Order: sequence, then structure tokens, then C-alpha cells
Amino acid sequence: MSGKIEVPLTTAERLEQYKEKFGDALRHPDSPDWFNREYNEKLKKELLWAAPYDARFPQVRKQRQCFAYYVDFHRCKELMGEDYKPCKFFQNVYKDFCPGFWVEKWDELVGEGRFPAKFDR
Repeated sequence: MSGKIEVPLTTAERLEQYKEKFGDALRHPDSPDWFNREYNEKLKKELLWAAPYDARFPQVRKQRQCFAYYVDFHRCKELMGEDYKPCKFFQNVYKDFCPGFWVEKWDELVGEGRFPAKFDR
């Protein structure tokens, strides 16, 4: 069943694919494409991804949602295994919400065994 689930790529992963496909040829500042609606809509559909709405977190601030999805990702990996593809959804969401320096610090704490959440439950 897990092989049939399609988890979308994050915006960062889509940008990497875009750079590989087209090289570093981004739009020139004088390009008329900046004002071309069709071109911009196509780029938006191809490149952007946003986490879906989660009713558990109705507030504007996303700190709790960031932490919850980080923990959910690691729990999913711990319980279902490293190669379980749906776990990537949780990773995509926390990468979308969390500042990079938080994730680096949390990864460091996980490595040291001092992270404040349990992943085996």
C-alpha cells in the first residue's frame, strides 16, 4: 500500500530539479517574463508546495506545528522503518514550517539522546 502513495516534493526539492533541468539560467532582471501571467502561473504550479491546513493548529504562529511534525516524522521512521515513503510527508511539512537552525539543534539533540520527546510511542 505504501508504494501507491504519492508524496509531493518540497519547494526546495522542486527548485533543485528546476536548476538541474535548466541550469542556473534564471530570469534576467530585464526579461519581459516578469510580467507574463501565464509564465508566472506555470512556474507557481511547477515549483511551489505548501503544507495543507491542519485543524489541530488554527493559530497563526507555527512553533507547535513545526515541533509536532518534526516529532511525527521521527516517530514514523522509528515505528515504520527508514524506507516507508509516507513518512516523507511529515518531513516536507516540518521543513516548510521550521527554521533551519531549529532543525539543526534538534538533530544535534537527537544524536546526543537528549531530545525532549520519545519517538517509540
